[in-house]
Amino acid sequence: MPALDQASLDQFRHEGYTVAEDLLDEELDIQPLVNEYTALLDALASRWRAQGVLASSYADLPFGQRLTRVLHEVGESWIQNFEITLPFRGLRRDTPIHLGPAVFNLMRSPRLLDAVESLIGPEIYCHPAHHCRIKLPVESLSEGISDLTGTVMCHQDQSGTLPEADHSNIITAWLAITDATVDNGCLILSPGSHLAGLQPHVVKIKRGKHAGTAVADEVIKEENLIPLPVKRGSVIFFTARTIHGSLPNETEDEIRWSLDLRYLPVGLPTGRPIYPGFVARSREQPNRELRDHKSWADMWLRARAEVAAGEPPEFFRYGGQAVLSTD
Repeated sequence: MPALDQASLDQFRHEGYTVAEDLLDEELDIQPLVNEYTALLDALASRWRAQGVLASSYADLPFGQRLTRVLHEVGESWIQNFEITLPFRGLRRDTPIHLGPAVFNLMRSPRLLDAVESLIGPEIYCHPAHHCRIKLPVESLSEGISDLTGTVMCHQDQSGTLPEADHSNIITAWLAITDATVDNGCLILSPGSHLAGLQPHVVKIKRGKHAGTAVADEVIKEENLIPLPVKRGSVIFFTARTIHGSLPNETEDEIRWSLDLRYLPVGLPTGRPIYPGFVARSREQPNRELRDHKSWADMWLRARAEVAAGEPPEFFRYGGQAVLSTD
């Protein structure tokens, strides 16, 4: 029996997205990730406390409140310590990246891959463009420019890959690690927007810094966007051409935590050739699957050193639009 039923597959084809509720297993998928990130926050808070840049380690607070307090003091740019991919701008040989085994195992979760297989077939490649997003309450944001901690503007994922991948059938799996609500900043998207192809995008500049890319204002109408609140453990699947973004986190002290992972059929271009992906599932040649966490982590560390030593890459396509300031 396929992981996604026919109604879900039809919705994905016609509307560009579908929701798989309670797809992830709490004990096997989610809690190991939470434990891993809790240990990471412990280590970082202790280090920053010893360096004198943090007034307290805030060890008595729950994870979300603790992270909010820590980042408010040390700066939101330090969220890169929790990120599971590398940036393109300002990359150094020591730029932080989190490459823990719980993250790797979640990318290979059989429950997740069963659903992905329903959408793209049994030969599955894990794309290198994936993110850990821990959205902080708006009132706690000091820098307010990171789409890892703040609001994500409406865009299409295809705009962030080279043209070689335009027909690679890349899909996004958006994993809810906490409940995602309208209040704490759930995903929003435009159903059916994938049918119109790649739209013009603009660069957003805020306070003199790159704040992300978004579809041009004339492309999207607010009334066409729908919110997608989901419970912890649910997964939203959408295409690389589906216009999507997120709402702001308007709560007082609640984080909204999600991962977005991407997959495509084995053998097709990723559109980001400098960063490593891997074969997550192969029914035809199971020996091609990467099962070793250390090998995956080593690939990323090698890529970091190589990219930091060269010219910064550029993968975003702006459709000839001018840079737009939001100052």
